Amino acid sequence: MTTAMPSPVPLDKPPGDLGALAGLVREVAGAAGCLAAVDDRILGAATTAPGWLGDDAAAAAAQVGAVTALVRAVSDAVLPAIGRLNTHAERLLETRRQVAALVTEQREQFAEAWERWAQVESLQLQVMSGGADVRAIVEEVEAGEASRRRRHTALLEELEDDAAATARVLADCCAVVGGRGAPGDANRVVAYLAARLPGWGDEELAGRGRALANRLTGPATPETRAAAAAEAAPFAGRSAFANALLAGMGEEGVTYLLTFLGDNMFGPESSVARLLAAAFGAAVPSGGANDPVGDVLNAGYVRADDRNGVSHTAAAGLATVLAAGLSMPSGGVQTRTVAGWSRQLLLWEHEQRMPVGMRSVEGTPEVSDPTALAIGILADRADAAVSAALLDDTRVWEALLSRVWGDAGVALGEIVTQAALEPGAAGDHAVRTGLQVGGAGLEADDPADWTVNRDTLAAIAPALGGAVAAHVSVAVDALQVGVDGRSGGGRADVLQGLGYVTLDRGAVAEIEQALHRWALSQPGSLDGTGSLSPLPAIAVPSAYLALQQFAQRSDYVLDCLEARKAAENRAEWWRLTVGLYAQLVPGYGGIAAGVLEGELAIVLDMDGTWENGADRGLVFDRNDAAAAALAQLPPERSADAQAVRQQAMAAFDRTATALGVRRPPASPEADYAEPLLGGLTDVEKERAERDHGRVGGRLRLPR
Repeated sequence: MTTAMPSPVPLDKPPGDLGALAGLVREVAGAAGCLAAVDDRILGAATTAPGWLGDDAAAAAAQVGAVTALVRAVSDAVLPAIGRLNTHAERLLETRRQVAALVTEQREQFAEAWERWAQVESLQLQVMSGGADVRAIVEEVEAGEASRRRRHTALLEELEDDAAATARVLADCCAVVGGRGAPGDANRVVAYLAARLPGWGDEELAGRGRALANRLTGPATPETRAAAAAEAAPFAGRSAFANALLAGMGEEGVTYLLTFLGDNMFGPESSVARLLAAAFGAAVPSGGANDPVGDVLNAGYVRADDRNGVSHTAAAGLATVLAAGLSMPSGGVQTRTVAGWSRQLLLWEHEQRMPVGMRSVEGTPEVSDPTALAIGILADRADAAVSAALLDDTRVWEALLSRVWGDAGVALGEIVTQAALEPGAAGDHAVRTGLQVGGAGLEADDPADWTVNRDTLAAIAPALGGAVAAHVSVAVDALQVGVDGRSGGGRADVLQGLGYVTLDRGAVAEIEQALHRWALSQPGSLDGTGSLSPLPAIAVPSAYLALQQFAQRSDYVLDCLEARKAAENRAEWWRLTVGLYAQLVPGYGGIAAGVLEGELAIVLDMDGTWENGADRGLVFDRNDAAAAALAQLPPERSADAQAVRQQAMAAFDRTATALGVRRPPASPEADYAEPLLGGLTDVEKERAERDHGRVGGRLRLPR
């Protein structure tokens, strides 16, 4: 067997640049010297600002103290860093020396082995046959190589461990100025120092914010913008930076970025979206006449009258920004701005009669419905004043109640509950507006004309009932119809809306308790009262019972109206499909097909008829009102029972009269003879046409 000399084992030099490391040590040492000089210069000035007075002196002294504390903390961190860097430099130098010694040892052993190799007798025969002499030389070299490989590996591992220890020390030292010992630390350090030294930091961050505004809105690729936004992430939550960034971009620049986000050009996890979310959360408007930050925060990015313009895309961009803030500790966009965006989205939907920005975004399903996302965030924020302000608009309520919610109205119900916590006129108006919109939205006899989704109204009825209970004066004002019989001035719509709320029995109980507490606080004397001018404490609860009667009957009527609409839709579909096809058949065959089509329409419930079904709602009458009023009468006032009974019944009747009665639609009767009679008429017409030479020339339209 052939024996050959092995190839030398690679003995690479350890990684690292001694020159660069030495330079770093010199720079850190120089920084330590500078810190010591600064410490000496401010020594004794950390508690006073000579020549300064009052608040200015206190602020200056605070700044000097902050600088002093920072300088000393950094100085304490720099010294261990210098020592560790020096130790690592020495380790690197020693490792290189030892590796060089291994290389020399290897070179010398191979030179000696080749010299002995050349002196072997019958070398070719020894190599071919694996003779003892050449085997001894090769085995000796292999043993030396194995030893050198082990020592080389150990040297590099020890150096690597030392490098890791050095990195940990340096990372710990960086922490004193907010660093983590990782890429991007420069911006983190600036952000940290800006917080510790606001006198310097605010100006520095403002300058960076203005510069970034130009980079984001100027000519650049999406990748460049995303990289610039990622670099600025450590500053985004600082007000000075956020104010400068938003003011620098202005409404036009922000709209420009929102359209990019809406088109999904930056991706669902975009650094641009996170930057805007943080900036819109941290920015603080001045409130002055010239307030560029306030202008951006309050700008209209989605215009109600803009159906085919940038508003639809901008809405998706707003949703992307809102979604980006969900994963941020700060929560992203501030609550009042979220409310402003919610209002814009809802007004667009109200004007355009369709959801805004509905699209599918991979990885970010919440962005598919910007309005629902914004409402969900507001519900989580639980700000009563903001919720009440949002609901202080008829158009907003109409948009809220007309749409279908993916969470079945849970978030909307929470916002209604929050708005009810706002005391005074603001809370009253939000509740009254909701009831008025709910009542007016279901007045039409054609469900296609309803501006309220019944399921949505039913979903928030418990919350709206609680809101009415919290602002019982809204209900009392409407229920004064039991006293005066007047339902004008918007009272009728409020009453009907309140009635639909009472379809939820839990809401009924809450409102009843609130009305009972209200009644106990009212005058109880019957002097000067009667059936025509009843005591409000008696008339209002009685009117509430009459309202429930109206709501129960109206709910049944609404069911019937929906049944009629469904029947009409079925009949229309049948007419335009099966009916039209049957009428296109010529001659007597077409007449037969028409008769068969008409009979089938009746059998298959496609003829426009429907079943109203039974009204299984609760029933209340004037006697129930009287019984409820008498139940509240103390035993010692039993002499007043007849008067109380009469007033309660009169208030019930007065309310019922004011509300009126909604009648269910009546279905036409199914007439199996009608298709046959129509067919006979067509036969006569067909025969007459044939007699005049016009065969198959007439199109019989579906009846």
